[in-house]
Amino acid sequence: MSSKTSSTTATTTTTYSPSPTVKNRQPIIKDVDWARPDKRGFHQCRPAFLNTGTVNAASGSAYAEFGSTKVIVSVFGPRESKKASMYSDTGRLNCNVSYTSFATQFRGQGTENKEISSMLHKALEGAIILESFPKTTVDVFALVLESGGSDLPVVISCASLALADAGIMMYDLVTSVSVVCA
Repeated sequence: MSSKTSSTTATTTTTYSPSPTVKNRQPIIKDVDWARPDKRGFHQCRPAFLNTGTVNAASGSAYAEFGSTKVIVSVFGPRESKKASMYSDTGRLNCNVSYTSFATQFRGQGTENKEISSMLHKALEGAIILESFPKTTVDVFALVLESGGSDLPVVISCASLALADAGIMMYDLVTSVSVVCA
């Protein structure tokens, strides 16, 4: 008879556990029980509605509703630049954002319009192939019909759709969103 020696080896598995000196961190976004003024929960997005071709007289147009924010954008052009005396290999983009008198509870046009117009220009400028229409101008006119908060993302998204509706050569559509963490 032969004797066999069998040996059993115990396998140990290593598990990771954080150092006792590392404190537990609080989550960045806490789940809280509260509702927004429009009765949405913390993680819910605003309902959205988008439509193109809403203004017949424009080269392209779009209408957008994100929650209670309502915006209409008209695009005119490309058309001959008013500054025709200056030669340019690239086209020009003009953006103008305005509010209806009943859009907000505050009356009158403020400096906010110029700031939002400038931000809209910056957002769209990189997406449009300006070289495709030299010596011409594309005008983008946005009108905020009702301001329900976060106007700029709605204006940017709506303007991008209006440019596409007008057939303006673009690298891609521009979308925008705003996120607030309290």
